[in-house]
Amino acid sequence: MLDGEALLELYQRGRAGDALTRLAALAQAAGAADATLPLGEIDRRIWALRAGWLGEVGGNAGAEAVCACPACGARLEFTLPPGFALPEPQSGTAEVVVDWQGRAHVLHQPRLSDIGPGGLRLQALGDGPWQDPGFVDLAAQALQQADPALGFGFAMTCPDCGATRDQLFDPGGYFWAEIEQAARRLLAEVIRLARAFGWSEAQILAMPPARRALYLAEVTP
Repeated sequence: MLDGEALLELYQRGRAGDALTRLAALAQAAGAADATLPLGEIDRRIWALRAGWLGEVGGNAGAEAVCACPACGARLEFTLPPGFALPEPQSGTAEVVVDWQGRAHVLHQPRLSDIGPGGLRLQALGDGPWQDPGFVDLAAQALQQADPALGFGFAMTCPDCGATRDQLFDPGGYFWAEIEQAARRLLAEVIRLARAFGWSEAQILAMPPARRALYLAEVTP
C-alpha cells in the first residue's frame, strides 16, 4: 500500500540515489527485497504494486509512454492497456542451462545484486565464456525465453521516418516517473494547507484524499 506518507518516504529515498537505488526502493516497497529474486519477478511485483496503488487513488492502470525515434528524434508514443501485466516465466526454476561447444553452463536469472556501476555483471550469472559474443547472445536468448519479462519490449515504427525499433520496457522507471509526479503534487497540497491552516504534515497526510480535496477547494491558489 502506498498512502501519502509511504509515497513521500519512497520518493525521498529514491530521489537521493541513482536508477539502481530507485529500483531497490521500489522492490522493497513491493515486497521483493529478497536478494535471490530474479529481476523479472521483481518487475512483476513492482507492476502489481503500481496496479494496486492506482486502484487505491482511483487511477487507470492503462497509460501512455513516450520515447524518441533513434533515427530522426521524433516523439513516439505507445499505450499500455488497462490491466496490462508482464508475462510470467516459462519455467519453474530461476536457472537455465546453456549448451556451448560441448559444455553445459548453468546460469541463474539476473538479480539486483548482479548489477554494478557499469550495468549487469555477466560473470555473476554463472561460469561461462563471457568474452565470446556468440555465447553472450545465446545466454541472453535462453534467459529471456525462460522469463519473457526479462528484456520485455514493444516493436515500434516511427510515423515520421518509418524507422523501426524494439523499445525495452522498464517497469521500475515507468512507475517511478508516476511516483515522482504524484509526490510533487502531494507536497504542493501539503504546503498549501499548512500555510492556510497551520496544520502539520502528519495531520494533512492523515486526511483521506477526498477530505483533503475539500479543504484545498477553499484555499485561494
